[in-house]
Amino acid sequence: MAIEVTHMVAAAHAALKGQVARINALNVYPVPDGDTGTNMLLTLQSALEETSGKTYATPEEASRVGARAALMGARGNSGVILSQMIRGACEVLAQRTSLDAETFALALDGARERAYASVREPVEGTMLTVIKDAADAALAAREDADLHTVVRKAAEAAHDSVRRTPEQLQVLREAGVVDAGGLGVAVILDGLYACVTGQEIEVDPQEAGDESPDLDAIHAMEEAWGYCTEFFVDGFDGDPEAFEEHIYASGRSVLVVVDEALVKVHVHTQDPGATLSYAGRFGRLAGVKVEDMEAQVHAREPESREGEGIAAANLGVVVASRGEGNRALFEQMGAVVIEGGQGENPSAADLARAAERTGAGSVVLLPNNKNIVPTAERVGELTDAKTYVVPTTSIAAGLAVMVGFDAEGEPEEVVEEMREISGSLSVAEVTRAVRDARVGGREVAEGSFIGFLDGELVSVGKGVEEVALALAEELVGEGADLLTLLRGEDLEETELRAIERAIRGLDDSVEVEVRDGGQPLYPLQMVAE
Repeated sequence: MAIEVTHMVAAAHAALKGQVARINALNVYPVPDGDTGTNMLLTLQSALEETSGKTYATPEEASRVGARAALMGARGNSGVILSQMIRGACEVLAQRTSLDAETFALALDGARERAYASVREPVEGTMLTVIKDAADAALAAREDADLHTVVRKAAEAAHDSVRRTPEQLQVLREAGVVDAGGLGVAVILDGLYACVTGQEIEVDPQEAGDESPDLDAIHAMEEAWGYCTEFFVDGFDGDPEAFEEHIYASGRSVLVVVDEALVKVHVHTQDPGATLSYAGRFGRLAGVKVEDMEAQVHAREPESREGEGIAAANLGVVVASRGEGNRALFEQMGAVVIEGGQGENPSAADLARAAERTGAGSVVLLPNNKNIVPTAERVGELTDAKTYVVPTTSIAAGLAVMVGFDAEGEPEEVVEEMREISGSLSVAEVTRAVRDARVGGREVAEGSFIGFLDGELVSVGKGVEEVALALAEELVGEGADLLTLLRGEDLEETELRAIERAIRGLDDSVEVEVRDGGQPLYPLQMVAE
């Protein structure tokens, strides 16, 4: 069973990789953050890397490892939901000794159940609906069909469900697209069908293209410092807690997963020899990989500072952010900063490692992006620290919420204060459309500037100043007393000052603050208090 499952994960990964560019392009809004396919692919990649070439004593052990690996690699909303689908399927597979039609159907139903349970307010016309329709088709066919037929019917039902998603969600219908996560599920089932029938998975070079993610590069971006060192300790014999404490003290970006007599270690360290020598005292080393990351230090110097200067406190805070200016602002306010935001979502394991670096027993997570919120909500399953999520959806909002952070305060009281601040904010963002679209009855041309207020499109124009001023008028009209402007990397200083002057001209009683954030993709973010 373990070998069969590993082969199926590999097939699902291969099928998804061939369609990742197509899935990424299916954004409802024409904003530059199409990463659904990439997030799902990285989730599968994590499960595949953890299980490939391994042998497990029981199906239950194999399933447990696969499910945990998927969660640790989960990125974004689609990745987290996929990890829960994998978890639900694995819970069924753990109780079975062979993969037949009934087992596959029940596994899909387990995936459906876990997926729906992972979302507070399930929305139909999404990947949830697609897995539900696929599971229903498999359950209906299981008694009178073989495995091949059941998998085929599930895949066919999934694609039919994807085609119906615009009928269920008006936002998809207006944008003229199907649900991206749903298509990802259907493509995964295509891969599973190819696996059970022995077919080759066809990859269209035009679909895969240059947009398929460079997984090695993504891994390297986690933290460019020292040597990336990975290994297993097989037949572990010793005190796991003391071992973990030593490893965590030896470097950064540390991950130690203890599974009875097998321990997986990932650490960025300046002295991999000492780390390996120490680990070798506890068992036989296997799967050793050491990569020199020193060249990346100079290329990505801001990232190499992650976690430095953060003293252990009663309460820690981890933020996802992009842009050198924003990183400096957050670090000055006492945060551990992890690279992440629009178009670049950290995994649950990335956030868990950052939480550990705070050295605090309680940690606040500020996602600063709507697609990172569901990932942050799963971090508590991967760390001993008590985690609290304040669901900020922009970097500007995260900076405003940090005003309420007190490292020495009572965690519950501080978190409540930060959530109250978050709930009182209005956030506006300006970006450029990456394709033609029709959103909310409004025509959007590729290359035009578009403005969002609390996630809703409210302005389209030819210039950033035009759109920014329209957003500011909305915010001032709603009674804003303070507007903070966060400048992105693509906004010229002269444009910023012109926008600032125009906003002051709307109402001279409104206070305007300007900060240089340097975030990509969004030349301007504004937050009103």
